[in-house]
Amino acid sequence: MDAAFTAEQDEMRRTLREVLAKRCGPDEVKAAVRTAAGHDRELWQQLSRQLGLPGIAVAEEYGGVGCAPGDLALACEETGRALLPSPLLATAVLAAPLITALGTAAQRSALLPPLAAGELTAALAVPGPALAAALALTGDNAPGDWAGGGRAGGVQARRADDGWRLYGEVPQVLDGHSAGLLLVAAHTGGFARSRTLLFLVREGAPGLVRDRQATLDETRPQGRVQLRDVEAELLGTENRTDPLPALPALAALAATGRGAAAVLAAEAVGAADRALARTVEYVRQREQFGRAVGSFQAVKHRLADL
Repeated sequence: MDAAFTAEQDEMRRTLREVLAKRCGPDEVKAAVRTAAGHDRELWQQLSRQLGLPGIAVAEEYGGVGCAPGDLALACEETGRALLPSPLLATAVLAAPLITALGTAAQRSALLPPLAAGELTAALAVPGPALAAALALTGDNAPGDWAGGGRAGGVQARRADDGWRLYGEVPQVLDGHSAGLLLVAAHTGGFARSRTLLFLVREGAPGLVRDRQATLDETRPQGRVQLRDVEAELLGTENRTDPLPALPALAALAATGRGAAAVLAAEAVGAADRALARTVEYVRQREQFGRAVGSFQAVKHRLADL
């Protein structure tokens, strides 16, 4: 097995690193996270047009680049190196794979092209602090209790004459305050036929209330999403003959979780590599008692541990 990067992968990493070095320094990151959206919209559009960043792992038939998920992880290593605040994780890593896996042909054709082009951003709304559970990162997500489990709380979905209606609140949604499309995990069926399904909610839908929340990591902006009898569209189709029609949604969430874990690991590698490079640069330049601090034995031992 050859684990070396291909020429195309090396070129992608080089180009992305060059762009981010020019447009995503410490001052630019601080300015971007303090905007209403929480990221630099102009830079996001540049990365979308020139590099196809949000569509790297989207099939070519939907306007994407058509690369493998591993290529998206490589790109995220570079965004992690620069601590880029962007909708990439919520849109390309969480939302796009779910739409690809669960959406109808019409939904995929309508949503994936603008997502791949960076014209539309999306967010995954999971009730409570349960995103890791929903993505099966902390265990089996099949019971679906994280979405309400047939009891009060979470987001409830009910049938209406015009489709589906959602009611509830999701307090922490990555990019939930600014995304143009929300994928909402909601409980339906009552206690007897408890199911967890995914629904699409468009920006500006009547009854949708969103506000940005304070976070420890400003490069990961979050929003509180309130759904007050909001009209929603079921993602995919409901198979009424299946006693457990939520299973495909739960399986898709678990698969998306595995991809998200790989991407987050790649981001951490990029951030750690950049931190190490800056540390080495500092100890070579900083002088004390007429010598670079990196030449002192105690500092050398600390650097060796890195």
